[in-house]
Amino acid sequence: MSVTLENPKDMTDSAPEIAQALRSLQSVATLCATTFTTQQLKVEYRVAYSAGAALPWRLLEVHYRKPRNDDRYTLRRMHCFSTSECLRRSIQERAKWKACDQQLVASYLVKVRASSDGHLRGEPDAQGEARPSVDLSELRPARLELRAQICVTRPERVVDLLNS
Repeated sequence: MSVTLENPKDMTDSAPEIAQALRSLQSVATLCATTFTTQQLKVEYRVAYSAGAALPWRLLEVHYRKPRNDDRYTLRRMHCFSTSECLRRSIQERAKWKACDQQLVASYLVKVRASSDGHLRGEPDAQGEARPSVDLSELRPARLELRAQICVTRPERVVDLLNS
């Protein structure tokens, strides 16, 4: 669903469509955000519509460190889109990229396990001693390339919001 408004009267005429689009987009965004949440990081996405703005469809992205003892965050960013459909595609591409990224990391970890003595570094060995953790930095170029291939719907504007 894509809603484009030309004048303020259109806002009242299409308010139910905008509200439905916001509900639908928020549902998709919430599911997507959960795929990015880890034991160390909580990701929240909020969808908004700004009537009268050149780029009215917004995705607010907030990252919090865990455990979360206060309301401080590590990242707050607003992605602005001209249509609800562009916003929806962007969210769907993020979710697809995350799933593909998780598969890439998992296959890398299988290779690491196969090339070692059967234990991942970071796991305890037979004596209960931990090994150094796996370094995923060598995957960074492949992960960035994967994201560039999948996440092709870019916001028309990105605004970094100040930390408080």
